[in-house]
Amino acid sequence: MASSDTAPTIVAPTTWSLAHLSDLHLTDPLAGAGVRLRGKQWLGRISWRRRRIHIHQPAVLSALVTDLRAQSPAHVAISGDLVQLGLPHEFEQAADWLARFVPPAQLMLVPGNHEAYLPGSWPQGQDHWRPYLIETPQGEPSLQRRDKLLLIGLSSAVPTLAGLASGTLGSAQLQALETALAQGASEGLFRVVVLHHPAAPDLVGWRKHLTDQRQFAAVIARQGAGVILHGHAHRTTLSRLPGPHGPVAVIGAPSASALDTRPGRMAGYNLLRIEQLGRDWQMQLGRRTYRPHTRDFEWLEHCNLTSSG
Repeated sequence: MASSDTAPTIVAPTTWSLAHLSDLHLTDPLAGAGVRLRGKQWLGRISWRRRRIHIHQPAVLSALVTDLRAQSPAHVAISGDLVQLGLPHEFEQAADWLARFVPPAQLMLVPGNHEAYLPGSWPQGQDHWRPYLIETPQGEPSLQRRDKLLLIGLSSAVPTLAGLASGTLGSAQLQALETALAQGASEGLFRVVVLHHPAAPDLVGWRKHLTDQRQFAAVIARQGAGVILHGHAHRTTLSRLPGPHGPVAVIGAPSASALDTRPGRMAGYNLLRIEQLGRDWQMQLGRRTYRPHTRDFEWLEHCNLTSSG
């Protein structure tokens, strides 16, 4: 007779849920006492006061958080641009928000170009986000393993001249990415790549593009990936890059706080449900979008995507 003290059998999950949001722009760049602006921050403040302050609404972001919690994703990825002008007090504001959002162990966070608004902005500001960042050697990706998911966070955040918002990964990070993708594939993991700038061509103009997008695409062509998540374009997108065993989905999220009625630009987030079917993987992509008239979120679309992982 079996003992009543026998430990129950633990069945590993075969489905994982991942929410993806981006471009929160949740901070007030003028809230800090004695704010001193430098260089392109002056132009950024003008843009913020004339246009962005009317688009990026705290109430919209608050409604998104409420809706996201109701969906109960196991993991969350944020692909950058929590701040506006890269000011020190903005990183503090964002840290306070993150502390109320999800536990660090549940979050993959990568910086965007607004975090690196000026030289020194990101190296100084990231100290406030240490609980949410993974310590890695300089120039290497952040890696988080969550059961059968391998989340690979890349930083494309580099300071640029006024009028530019481009990003760069760099050869060292691309080389480390290739190693991480190969190792993840050998372990049978579903590899999720997260970065700020669009990883597929022609989604943004040259002023905002990823300067080494072709080199990134070459890594994906050799090693593949389960899915690639990005922001920066402030609109919903679905593209593909060639992989060694078929196309790899490249999914863009709109701004999480944008009250913007242009097609594909209303605030929203992506919800991925990833299922392992033997040696194959199936993804369901759902998009939640804000409804201004009811001040809540609804499903915009669902689609099924196959992946080699």
